[in-house]
Amino acid sequence: MTSQLPDETPAAPKAAPTAAKATAAAPQAAKPAPKPELELPAAPSGGRTAATWAALIVGAIVMILLLIFIVQNNTPATFTYFNYGFELPLGVAMLLAAIAGALVMALVGSVRMFQMRRQLRKIRKYQEKLVNSAR
Repeated sequence: MTSQLPDETPAAPKAAPTAAKATAAAPQAAKPAPKPELELPAAPSGGRTAATWAALIVGAIVMILLLIFIVQNNTPATFTYFNYGFELPLGVAMLLAAIAGALVMALVGSVRMFQMRRQLRKIRKYQEKLVNSAR
């Protein structure tokens, strides 16, 4: 048998710690959460310039190779287009075909760039609207 001293009383059950935390956190929950800052991405440094120079060098090499092709293939060839027949050196005809292909490619690329620019403008307006509403 264990004897209890008269001063000792059995311990009262402790309250659950989550209840105490919940009451302490209640005033903090009423505060709105801080809004995150919207940051614009930094502009790349030198990427476009390097890509432009690389494209110019590749373009110059292609032009030299094309010039050699035109000089070596100067035999006349007959072409028919909508019942209109004409003669051109084979190299010149290939050059004209390459130019026509480049123009078609540039047209398609320009349309896509226009679409992307319009979409980017909408995104920037929306982003500006979010930044102004956060203030």
